[in-house]
Amino acid sequence: MRLTVILFVFVWAAGAVPGAAEDQPFVYDDKGKQDPFLRLVSAGGAIINLEGDLEITDMVLEGIIAGEGPNNNIAIINGVILKPNDRIGVFMVRQIREDTVVLEKGQEKFVLKLKRGE
Repeated sequence: MRLTVILFVFVWAAGAVPGAAEDQPFVYDDKGKQDPFLRLVSAGGAIINLEGDLEITDMVLEGIIAGEGPNNNIAIINGVILKPNDRIGVFMVRQIREDTVVLEKGQEKFVLKLKRGE
């Protein structure tokens, strides 16, 4: 009898735990600490200010995915996937070419170049 009760409790507990985990999505609690996946230093060695606007020196063009036609290209800047007319910080993505991205901030234009072989 005792073995049956212990077995029943074990089977019941094993079945209840997975069901509870599927009902509620996992939410990470950072407890007010910094995200460990954010970059703290730009490729040029400058400290990235996480509270203010991004500067052009904070931007790293990590990759370009070519689509059919220049308006269908996708760029990856600082881990963010962008297409033409998307914004990253105060910058607007104007063009995504084969190995460069043209960004605009107000009337100024900036070009990020893809670094190959690094």
